[in-house]
Amino acid sequence: MSKLGRNEPCHCGSGIKYKKCCMAKDEQTARDNRQQAAANGTRSVQQSDLAGFINSQLTWSNPQYAELALQLSENMQAEYTPDQTVMTIMVWHTYSTATSPSFRKMGVFCAALEFMASEVHGLNKNRNELAEKYEVSAATVQKRFQEISAFMMEQAEQTQSA
Repeated sequence: MSKLGRNEPCHCGSGIKYKKCCMAKDEQTARDNRQQAAANGTRSVQQSDLAGFINSQLTWSNPQYAELALQLSENMQAEYTPDQTVMTIMVWHTYSTATSPSFRKMGVFCAALEFMASEVHGLNKNRNELAEKYEVSAATVQKRFQEISAFMMEQAEQTQSA
């Protein structure tokens, strides 16, 4: 999947053009993620330091969440920059801290988070290939992606209103 064009149907499935539907929200989420990463001093993290960053600089409410972050960083390192990976890890940290999600397969959230990263950074990834990579269903990847996206949009709205 290439970067979505302004006049193409929105990825949310509404049938409305992307520019009239989710484009502003997606751009705001990307800006917020960059600002959050910068505020947390994560810009200087190198690929080799990601495990240390995940284990030492972030506090996880559940050891499974840290394990998922480590797996995600390993799976993203070949195709994403360290900054892109850190932003994705920060999204997961924020989401998991606030919602305490439960899961049987880590791959579901890994695929959803990587799909989000590919959308934000305009990479050619689609749900089906990520579902195959993480050995989960594409429908579940979409569901988790929508949950995380809705959460991040809510966080952005709260930040703007504060």
